[in-house]
Amino acid sequence: MTDGPVGGPRRADIQGLRAVAVLAVIAFHVFGWPGGGYLGVDAFFVVSGFVITGVLLRERDRTGRISLRAFWIRRARRILPLALVVIAAVVVVAPWAWAGAKVASVRADALWATLFAANWHYAARADSYFDTGSAPSPLLHYWSLGVEEQFYLAWPLLVVLAVAVAGGVRRHRAAVAALAVAVGAASLVWAALQSTSDPTTAYYSTLTRAWELTLGAALATLPAGAGAQRRNAVRLRLAARTALSWAGLATLVTAYVLVSPDTGSPWPAALWAAAGTALVLVAGIGAPVPGAVVLTNRVSGYVGDISYGLYLWHFPLVVLAPAVLATTGAATTAVVLVGTLALAAISHHLVERPILDAPRVRRRGVLAAAVALVLLVAGVGGAAAARPDLFSGGTVVAAAEPDGAVPPPVGEAPETTEAPATPEATSTPSPPSLSAAPTPTPTQTPTPTGWTPIPLGATGTRIQDGLRGALASSSWPADLNPSPDQWQTTADQRAAMSACTATGAADPESCTFGNRAGPEIIVYGDSIGFPLLATVEKAYGARYKVRGMTKIACAVNGVDANYGKDEWAVPCVNHRKMVLDYVRRVRPKVLIMTETYSWAVRLKSGAKGAASAREWLAADQRFVDSVRGSVGTVVIVAPSMPGVAFLDCYRPGGSPGRCVTGIPTWWARTRDVEKKVQHAVFVDTTHWYCVDDRCPIFTTTTGTVLKGDYLHTSVQYARQLAPDLTHLLRASGVRL
Repeated sequence: MTDGPVGGPRRADIQGLRAVAVLAVIAFHVFGWPGGGYLGVDAFFVVSGFVITGVLLRERDRTGRISLRAFWIRRARRILPLALVVIAAVVVVAPWAWAGAKVASVRADALWATLFAANWHYAARADSYFDTGSAPSPLLHYWSLGVEEQFYLAWPLLVVLAVAVAGGVRRHRAAVAALAVAVGAASLVWAALQSTSDPTTAYYSTLTRAWELTLGAALATLPAGAGAQRRNAVRLRLAARTALSWAGLATLVTAYVLVSPDTGSPWPAALWAAAGTALVLVAGIGAPVPGAVVLTNRVSGYVGDISYGLYLWHFPLVVLAPAVLATTGAATTAVVLVGTLALAAISHHLVERPILDAPRVRRRGVLAAAVALVLLVAGVGGAAAARPDLFSGGTVVAAAEPDGAVPPPVGEAPETTEAPATPEATSTPSPPSLSAAPTPTPTQTPTPTGWTPIPLGATGTRIQDGLRGALASSSWPADLNPSPDQWQTTADQRAAMSACTATGAADPESCTFGNRAGPEIIVYGDSIGFPLLATVEKAYGARYKVRGMTKIACAVNGVDANYGKDEWAVPCVNHRKMVLDYVRRVRPKVLIMTETYSWAVRLKSGAKGAASAREWLAADQRFVDSVRGSVGTVVIVAPSMPGVAFLDCYRPGGSPGRCVTGIPTWWARTRDVEKKVQHAVFVDTTHWYCVDDRCPIFTTTTGTVLKGDYLHTSVQYARQLAPDLTHLLRASGVRL
């Protein structure tokens, strides 16, 4: 993502490498293909290490010294101007796209990006790079700039130290090579360890990425065949260079196509991208590779020249375009692609080159870029004035694909790990009854072998009326609950539910609410169970003890889900065993199970469609059969469906229509198959969220926002559902 070698020959194949890498990254973010397109950043890392180390060594060869001040000034002139322009543009546009709480978060991201420490910021916040549950920060991609800039600060100091220790002219390259190998080996080992133990931090950490930069650095120490180092120079025949270059490009492209976000990164995913990049770099040391036409043609060269701008501009457009534009699908994609190319080209000639070329400014390029910028601003401004409806934000509709999920604002994929959107459940539980009552032996409630829909009662009709009102609304209620400006403090009370992220059965206070002396109702689930706990406690807490047996990011019915790594499934297996033992010991009145259906499309077997539904049904049935002798009634409650996060689609003055989503086909199929579970009561909750397969984000009945994020029901709405849950269970024959 940085410029070519200063004081050395400009390699066309390196510009081509940059072009291939940035196009892979953009394609991954825009189209979701190739699955390993994100590895383009790893290619950038290797190239950057090669280029800057080459700059330092050539200066040492030429002048006998290395000027750190001059090096850092060049880096600042190359990196800072455009990086700051993009950050400023995002901060200016954000209030137009999102509510105050989201804007505040973006501003915090902007500060960390400005300090080039965004990678540690996102690691500390545990933002998964592949989490598509809600719109990511438009500055998320600045994590890689943080890695590079931190390397640019530390590595030259180490190089100067190594050169000083080495002494002689012929020994300094060997000293830097030894340094690169030592640092790289330590970093690679750490990357392998942390990619398993803490994958999010491993992805962002400079310590786990240093090996890629030092790989390039080590290659830069290979002499190119000039001066005192000629006898140790790289000598390859033209045919060998060409073969090596093509092999490297093939390795790189293969990695982009075959690797997926499920592959651990940087270990082992980045190995292939780094190896392919290294082969191309070695092939061009000392002589050009005329046969590498894919990398050395003029188009690849220009794309490589503007690759820094392409990288910086594309991701804000990917995130912001769906939030600002009313267009969807191909039209939004076209805006993102054309806008990225235009902004990158304009900023290259108007910002990057004038600063790098100063005081010798290329006036024709600056003039052309200025005219293009004026035309771009005028065109967008004119379109906004003539067709303001185009800038009101898009509406998300149900996906047409057989297994299509309603996409969050960016990309489409079921979540791989759940982030607990913890509701503000009863932080102060209801006081226990003064008269302690022993836990009764459960009385079995007869359960039908075929599911019968429950007609809407008065409570269900009221819910549907509120949702219809929201679908018909052209503006937001003035008294939204919770208030958008107070969203972070009222909708996501994680501290109140911290014990419920992984309930400890042995601790009677762990995730326990309601009347501690009453008969027990267990809510068993993943993070979807958190808001359901609030519903159940509101409905029955005065008379019953409500115990959450919940654990985040677990397929609680026991289906053989793909957790990414087998060892990541172990805590879930242990939790399920603990729950089974607890249920058999306390023999609760009712056990209510709920969990996200997203696991049904992430099965270890790879089953899809009807096959995945059958596997889900079998897992449900096994669980019910394992507990029904110890429980009065087993109830399965359909979860909320994925949609769009409120803070990602709401903006003051915007249309609520941009927050409307549909029902994913795979979600509906999994819900319908759960109706077939024997010896359990199934509760269909679709009417809590949708009317005729259209799902708004709020209800006009109370002005309440339905979800705390893209998936989890807000605690405010969850409590309002208590009367309808009572009606549904009573109508289903559940005795409470």
